[in-house]
Amino acid sequence: MAVDHTAQIAALEAALAQGVLSVSYEGKSASYRSFEEMIQVIAYLKRQSSPKKRPVAGFAGFGRGYQTRGPGYGY
Repeated sequence: MAVDHTAQIAALEAALAQGVLSVSYEGKSASYRSFEEMIQVIAYLKRQSSPKKRPVAGFAGFGRGYQTRGPGYGY
């Protein structure tokens, strides 16, 4: 089950837009070392909040290899 991180994501995106490295949300606060770290946390939280997708199965193909048809090959 996916956890709802919308408040935390909104607070991080607002802080990023304002250019500050400290964030407060739902009575909690966090300080980040860089904007890159904030961007990584936002991406991580968005991945965690999105529903899990089922893996896509592929099809295996099998061939007989290279075959030549013509005189002298018995076809």
